[in-house]
Amino acid sequence: MKTIKFQESSHEDAFFNEVREKVRAYFRQNGYDGYATRAVWLKGSIYGLASVFLYVLILTGGLPVSWWWLCWIGWGIASLLFGLNIGHDGAHNALSGHKGLNKLLFYLSFNALGASAYLWGLRHVQSHHLFPNVDGCDADIDDTRVLRLSPNRPIYDFHRYQHLYAPFLYLFYSLVWVFYKDFNILNKKRLANLRNIRHPRSEVVAFFLLKALYLYLALIVPLQYSGYTPGQVLAGFILMHFCLSYAFIFGLIGSHFSDEAHFQSLGANGYLPHSWAIHQLITSVDYHAKSPWANLIFGGFNAHSAHHLFPSVSHIHYPAISRIIEEACHKHNIPYKNLTLGEAIRAHFRYLKKMGVDSRAGERMQMS
Repeated sequence: MKTIKFQESSHEDAFFNEVREKVRAYFRQNGYDGYATRAVWLKGSIYGLASVFLYVLILTGGLPVSWWWLCWIGWGIASLLFGLNIGHDGAHNALSGHKGLNKLLFYLSFNALGASAYLWGLRHVQSHHLFPNVDGCDADIDDTRVLRLSPNRPIYDFHRYQHLYAPFLYLFYSLVWVFYKDFNILNKKRLANLRNIRHPRSEVVAFFLLKALYLYLALIVPLQYSGYTPGQVLAGFILMHFCLSYAFIFGLIGSHFSDEAHFQSLGANGYLPHSWAIHQLITSVDYHAKSPWANLIFGGFNAHSAHHLFPSVSHIHYPAISRIIEEACHKHNIPYKNLTLGEAIRAHFRYLKKMGVDSRAGERMQMS
């Protein structure tokens, strides 16, 4: 694989230098170190305790089955919020200066959802963040024929309907992740830009043990202690994953797979069209980026530009950083859009429709 390089541009470098200096000034003036503040630890504790409380309600039973199933849904959503707000920061060592604590909370939060934290960190931190929206270099662009998510992928006749059938497929997102995708990635020696992958034996052993533990806690224990039938337990588990999938997908997928984002291709010389900073900016989509309420829920995923430019900074600082980015973009005449959640979702489905009917759509998605 050829070495991938970013272009050098004095104009683009001036933009990022200004943003970086203003972010440093923001930290100095407010006495921040870039890590999580008390607010992050507080909401993380609330989400974590809510997850535990709802799981206990599932085990104790005694509720009408419809209310009991709501506890399953709540358990899944609370666990997801803990992962988004605590685990994701931990994956980037942005929670604390103690790397061991970051890893512990990252592994705890993601494996509690049934997903492999180790494998997610591999493809997210070591692949996606380096080359977002670069086909063959970004592991988050799934190698699947069912959905055409990149303008550089082959187009098939059935893709013209993908914007219609995608909502049905999205219901199964977390189930596929937990029971298929992780196993598939574990067996790969090559993943996007990653080559000759050799997983540590300890991580492989932990992978299977944690999968077994998740199945035991999520299915066997409720079946043993709740008093509900196997069918009701299985229905609660599946319903939880359906709602978890939708919450994850519709909150996050518009961050890159959007007609507001750009997909870039390597030139013959191995260079991408822009500098590192501009590449991160134009391949990301923000929504409610300056809202503290959106930050409270989505853990900074809504401020994706700030996250990609400053991944080692806790998401609690992203609303302030997003203001700095927006001002600098206007000053340097660089495109920046901050959508609403509804606009981001619509942009995603417009993108799916374009990818399904026009093999040349990628040409318009390039930014020259």
